[in-house]
Amino acid sequence: MTATVDDSLFASLDPVALKGSSCTACGATVFPALGSCPVCTGVDVEQVALPTEGTVWSWTTQNFEPKSPFRSDGFAPFSIGYVDLGPVIVEGWLVGRAEWSIGEPVRLVLTKAWTEGDTVVHTYAFEAAS
Repeated sequence: MTATVDDSLFASLDPVALKGSSCTACGATVFPALGSCPVCTGVDVEQVALPTEGTVWSWTTQNFEPKSPFRSDGFAPFSIGYVDLGPVIVEGWLVGRAEWSIGEPVRLVLTKAWTEGDTVVHTYAFEAAS
């Protein structure tokens, strides 16, 4: 069985795409999707699927176990970063290796966050695009 950490984060799972919101008044795009615009406070927003490819804006590797509510099946150091998707910068895991470069192309993927009984719980992450 498969699940996600929060279904409201996703516009689609196959293919995977994150759900943001875009303000029709000022054009601001945010993630996760909101019911009003945090830039102009407008309420005329629409849900949008965010781009699935971007570039690493900044990153770090966390070498100590985070406090609750973080969950995993066992701690291992992980990379986390900000990814510039064009209309918005999104924070997420960087998977597949430990070293990254600012400006490096990445793409959105689903990755295992933890297991709960027979259920694998997935979250979004970014991997090297090449």
